[in-house]
Amino acid sequence: MNRHLLTAMMLCPCLLAQVLFAQQLQHCKKTDIDKSSGFCTVPDPALTPGEMDASLACVTNTDRPRKITTAEKNAILKSYGFPADTKKSSGEFDHWFPHWMGGSDGPNNIWFEPHAGQYGSYAKDKVELLLWRKVCANKAMTLEQAKTEYLKGWTRLLPK
Repeated sequence: MNRHLLTAMMLCPCLLAQVLFAQQLQHCKKTDIDKSSGFCTVPDPALTPGEMDASLACVTNTDRPRKITTAEKNAILKSYGFPADTKKSSGEFDHWFPHWMGGSDGPNNIWFEPHAGQYGSYAKDKVELLLWRKVCANKAMTLEQAKTEYLKGWTRLLPK
């Protein structure tokens, strides 16, 4: 970043916000931007391609506790262009392939998903619960069917 841009950003915090916003949008296609928040609804496939082990599907969180270190969280924020002082309470370090689906806790499957917006993390959690019920509780859908539907675009599965 050049010195003049850095000076301008220090004088005008709104410019800093615009630069950070533009950096984050580099990580998704225009069609994957939540218009209500400006954040991506899916992770950058180059940074978070997803990783899962189908044999771990439907295993409870008590039998398979989640593991992600502070250093890993900070590296994820940095790779997505979020500043180091991002309030971690403004989002969650989420599994692209959900944990119940057998999604790994590794860096290929974890991204920072903001809570903000119509399609923020809380909305995605609703879709994950809906699919979990269909696969793990009701056995009305196979894991592979759920994964296929999810990858077609989880936002279209959001209950109305």
